[in-house]
Amino acid sequence: STFRGEGELFNLQLDEKVLTELLELPSWLKLTAAWCNHISFRISWAKLKSVPIILQLDEVNISVETCENARSGGDTPTTGLQSLTAPMGKYSFIHKVIDGITVVVNTVNINLKSPAFVASVQVWNS
Repeated sequence: STFRGEGELFNLQLDEKVLTELLELPSWLKLTAAWCNHISFRISWAKLKSVPIILQLDEVNISVETCENARSGGDTPTTGLQSLTAPMGKYSFIHKVIDGITVVVNTVNINLKSPAFVASVQVWNS
């Protein structure tokens, strides 16, 4: 089905460091765990220029903790993410495809732990 442009992934562990940077979390927060129970995708291989890639995430679970000491490296972007930014004047085909990706998230569960309290937040797409 992947060659037809459709697929599914289950119980996917997400990279906490990349998510921390993408979400631009303050240095006093640390993302400790992130996973998604189900992801489906649709890619029209023959029409990449005109039809966007669609990612549908069912439930994303994120655990965040407060830090006693601010984490380091919060102000400098990682080289992996820098490679996705287009230099001035160069906007290639891959950048157009990435910019056109549509992401739909059904539910996000956030668990926040602190020495003073524990909190949970659930956001869902109705």
